[in-house]
Amino acid sequence: MHGNGIIKEKNIPCTLSDGVVLRSDVYRPDDGQRYPVLMLRLPYDKETPRYYDEYLDVPRMVEAGYVVILQDVRGRFASDGDFYPFIHEGKDGYEAVEWAAELPFSDGNVGLFGMSYHGYTQLAAAAEKPPSLKAIAPVMTMADPWGDILGGENSPHATGEFETWVLGSIVEDQLKRKGNLDETDKFHRYLEELSKWLYHAPADEWYPMKDLDPDSFFFDVMKGTLPDWWMEKTKLHRALHSISVPALFMGGWFDALLKPTLEAFHAYNGPNMLWIGPWTHEEMTGRAGEVFFDHAKKKIGVDEIADPTDLHIRWFNHWLKGKPLSIEKNVHLYMMGQEMWNAFNEWPEPAAMMDLFLHSSGNSQTIHGDGKLSTELTPNETKSAMKLDPKNPVPAYGGNVLIAGNESGMFDVSHIQDRSDVLVYTSEPISEDCKLFGTVKAVIWGSSSSELLDVSIRISDVDEFGRAYNIVDTFHREKVDAGTQVCLELDIGTTAYLVRKGHCIRLDIAASNAPHYDINLNNGTTTKTHSEGKTDAEYVHQGGEMNSKIILPLAEL
Repeated sequence: MHGNGIIKEKNIPCTLSDGVVLRSDVYRPDDGQRYPVLMLRLPYDKETPRYYDEYLDVPRMVEAGYVVILQDVRGRFASDGDFYPFIHEGKDGYEAVEWAAELPFSDGNVGLFGMSYHGYTQLAAAAEKPPSLKAIAPVMTMADPWGDILGGENSPHATGEFETWVLGSIVEDQLKRKGNLDETDKFHRYLEELSKWLYHAPADEWYPMKDLDPDSFFFDVMKGTLPDWWMEKTKLHRALHSISVPALFMGGWFDALLKPTLEAFHAYNGPNMLWIGPWTHEEMTGRAGEVFFDHAKKKIGVDEIADPTDLHIRWFNHWLKGKPLSIEKNVHLYMMGQEMWNAFNEWPEPAAMMDLFLHSSGNSQTIHGDGKLSTELTPNETKSAMKLDPKNPVPAYGGNVLIAGNESGMFDVSHIQDRSDVLVYTSEPISEDCKLFGTVKAVIWGSSSSELLDVSIRISDVDEFGRAYNIVDTFHREKVDAGTQVCLELDIGTTAYLVRKGHCIRLDIAASNAPHYDINLNNGTTTKTHSEGKTDAEYVHQGGEMNSKIILPLAEL
């Protein structure tokens, strides 16, 4: 197919060493010349428009002098073989890179690009060190996929996120490949009600997948039966220390994979660059929930680069064509609240840290309670009860979510904070602008009537109208002795956000965050493996020798 000076060839075969054939759509200049190759390897169907003209603009990349290849990974859509998440992407990626380098219209130099799962395919291929791979551009991704999806023993499990991914993005093609066409109507009924099904327990016997595809990898993961060597083979953090291929990392302040993206960037040995914008996993327009940020889609960074496509072209022009990069610094961060970008030679450290201590007489439930944040210590030790009803958990809302029925970004969460099972601590209106810059931390003293202590923590910006917009949040589970006070030292999240003079800083704490994470049933089990529980309470302790606090990283104003 020819058009606009671009040749498109569909389902070009790439035969791997084990005989499996992967198929790719190839876009290249219609001039008979050889060009570097930029390849995206994905499990979500290369025909999807998003991967052609929404995430990055393929025609512009071709016009910039590249062959662009979109390849279905093993066992997905047009490619042959059996799909099992992550395990084949290193070896297959190596062979796909070397295949692309040998194509008659390739000049032998290959770059990889893509976001999320196909950010992982880049890191896995780079870890195998294919000689023709000259640069990568992993966006909103992870280096330890199983850990980031489901955590470890006695850790919270992102069951809602995993169920959303498998049912929403994976299983339909698996059913078609198995010839289960009779299941497609049933699948669409489940998909339409996915947000409700996320509450179905136990997750390791999740009914939609039991009904649709009982032999799915879904159950290997949920039941924890993946072989140890499979788990280790897909963990790339150690391998990142030995990779020398240049990498362009990009993340979003409200992306579900922000933390693993930062971990991969910091672990990476080769030349690298990092961009973090006010983006979500769904879009990079500047809209993040109810808030819109200027200079996030066009003219990004202090260098006012046209858009993410232009940034990728500049990156690959430098490493695959030897052109000047014309971007001086390595770390580019969007400063929320200031509506501007800043650039640094390396990841910046905060200029100072500020402690805000939790104050309450024990009645800090809801925004109408007595919970306060203060720079002053209090000698009075108290505890606030945090009700946990497994049948009425505190819902996920905004932030870095990636689950059906929920949108990520900034939202007014004051209605959540007005629930009786949420503890709320609010500062006095601040007397001057407060620039949060780095990782917000917490030291929380807690106790539980069962052997699991679950803590969902969120920091928000309360404006003059009482609206509370979420900034960072996290969820933590600790195995404890029932009734014993423990000290939790937590990273709540990383941000660059200006709280305006006259606004308040607020902390809210709950014992659940559903259906993002499995729910504590107050009997030593959770909804990952069980369904029956009871209503009980956890406690947050404050004051005296149990001075719970949040720790705010501050930049110079």
